[in-house]
Amino acid sequence: MRDPLKKGTSTSNFGVGKREAHDSTAFYDRFEAPRLSDDDTVLEPFDIREPCILGDIRERDDIPDGSVALVVTSPPYFAGKQYEEELGSEGVPASYKEYLELLYTVFDACAQKLEPGGRIAVNVANLGRKPYRSLSADVIQILQDRLGLLLRGEIIWKKGDGAGGNCAWGSFKSPANPVLRDITERVVVASKGRFDRAKSVKDRERLGLPHRKALWADAFMHRTLDVWDIAPESAKRVGHPAPFPVELPEWLIGLYTYEDDLVLDPFLGSGSSIVAAHRLGRRGIGYDIDPDYVSIAKERLADEVGRSPEGESFSPDVRPSLLLPSAAEPTDEAEGFQARATREGKAAQALAEHLLEATGFTVTGRNVRVPATGAVVNFEATGRDGRKRWWFDVSGAFASSRGGLLRTDTVWKALGRASVLRGSDKRAPLILLSSHLPRRGGEGDRAIRATRAAGETVFDVVGMLDTEGFRRLLAYSSGVHAPLAGYWTDRELAG
Repeated sequence: MRDPLKKGTSTSNFGVGKREAHDSTAFYDRFEAPRLSDDDTVLEPFDIREPCILGDIRERDDIPDGSVALVVTSPPYFAGKQYEEELGSEGVPASYKEYLELLYTVFDACAQKLEPGGRIAVNVANLGRKPYRSLSADVIQILQDRLGLLLRGEIIWKKGDGAGGNCAWGSFKSPANPVLRDITERVVVASKGRFDRAKSVKDRERLGLPHRKALWADAFMHRTLDVWDIAPESAKRVGHPAPFPVELPEWLIGLYTYEDDLVLDPFLGSGSSIVAAHRLGRRGIGYDIDPDYVSIAKERLADEVGRSPEGESFSPDVRPSLLLPSAAEPTDEAEGFQARATREGKAAQALAEHLLEATGFTVTGRNVRVPATGAVVNFEATGRDGRKRWWFDVSGAFASSRGGLLRTDTVWKALGRASVLRGSDKRAPLILLSSHLPRRGGEGDRAIRATRAAGETVFDVVGMLDTEGFRRLLAYSSGVHAPLAGYWTDRELAG
């Protein structure tokens, strides 16, 4: 019970509060009340016969109203040479005002398809510099003021570091006319009628509705930040003038939907959103009025459907069972560990400790500071015999599309720690545990293998969701004190 004598927090004059649970009445009284609804109707899932449709969402009735969990889209910008060539074609607006009206009518149609609590996420780039036009502000006005949706926030998509020499048509090294260079875009997020998804997870499970979530704790913490660092997609590779990378809708879908939810993209383009939906076990449907883009989207989706579980672009959201090497049947112990890890969505360090316990190690220290080195090792443990000491470094997290040791900077940090630890105590083998191993032959992989050639700086490198890695850890805890082939090749071990 709350102490009646304890003073609660409230909104200051500038709308800043330190706790989400504080009284925000004064802040929200400044604005028009949002349109809230207590409707919790959720339709049963149905099959999508054709995910990529040639047509206009405003003129189609392929899916019922109230059936979509998430609308995720990147509207065409209608700018540049291609726009000039298409001007006058059916559906192409002749002015910015007409463009905004197009967005309004399309988003209105999408809002009808959203279930109560369903979300819409719109990726836009801001336009022009003479003068600058905030397209994201115009999209917010459409979603919030004209359609009455509940604005949930803006995500800044950081596409690069801007180190190139392009001055964006402004003056160079002069105050005459410096122009800001675009390295970001925006994703505007809103929901329909309510802030939460309709029906609790327990009610959804009882009613046979989508309810399973498969987002790691690290990924959830990372994606609830409002700045996302994702590399852009190549227009030449995809065949679309302004494609957005699969990772962008993938992150949005993983954050806002359950497995088997329905995802809609009214501006399908090259099909990134539908590919992402399939990759994460969601149903997807998209529309485009350009037959060439629909064909590209169908080809990309067919490639994704035909891809083996060993494909290189799986997201951290994908269930661990899909990440297991197909050549190896998992042991009961490994399968049980992976099932629990999936269900609990553990953060990387918690998952690593769970893995060590499951493979027979006894953790004797956590985040151990090694004397006279300044280095910290995540785990110190002993095997089943209780005598030999082992060190484990948890390298990277499940938080991004380049998780774990896929990030070269993570590799260098891990190797730096390994070198210091090796210099302090050559008797304790160091094993790197990671959500993702470096790509074979990539810069990070070559760097790790170079340490093997120079001496045993790293004893082994183990993927935390890898069945073979699980087996190697079982062997090490049971008394095998020499590295086994897996990450290292037989030739490297024979060295």
